[in-house]
Amino acid sequence: MHEHPIANGSRENIAHLSHSLEMALGQNRALLEDMVRFTRDESLRLARMQLDHAGTAFAQMHDRHDLSALVGAQQEWIKQAMNEYAALGLRYAEMVQGLTQQVQSHVQAAASEFGHQAAEDAEDLGRTLEKNMPHAQSIHAQAAMNNGHSSMPAE
Repeated sequence: MHEHPIANGSRENIAHLSHSLEMALGQNRALLEDMVRFTRDESLRLARMQLDHAGTAFAQMHDRHDLSALVGAQQEWIKQAMNEYAALGLRYAEMVQGLTQQVQSHVQAAASEFGHQAAEDAEDLGRTLEKNMPHAQSIHAQAAMNNGHSSMPAE
């Protein structure tokens, strides 16, 4: 049995869409892996620095015998911890900004590709319709004229 050309085009479109979705999922997986790796590395780095700061603070507290010196060492320890958390927050913000830019560029590329594919499919459909319906061109011209879009003289 003979298949209709529009049905073939639909299958091609579905295959193309499926391929695009597979690519998008692969890119999303890669982005997620980058996020997990960054989070793990930064968390380990922060934990190591906190241990170092705690060790330093305890050594300072052990060497000091009056209350004001102990409070000063504790405040220094807290200040260092807050600075590290603030720096970590900035690194997370930079990571999210970078990922957002990557996602935006992927979306723009996919949308552009989809737009080009849709335009090609529309042209293919128009050619198929013109082949299968000889009077389609006159119908199109008449519709364009009724909408005021035609610069062609009426026949």
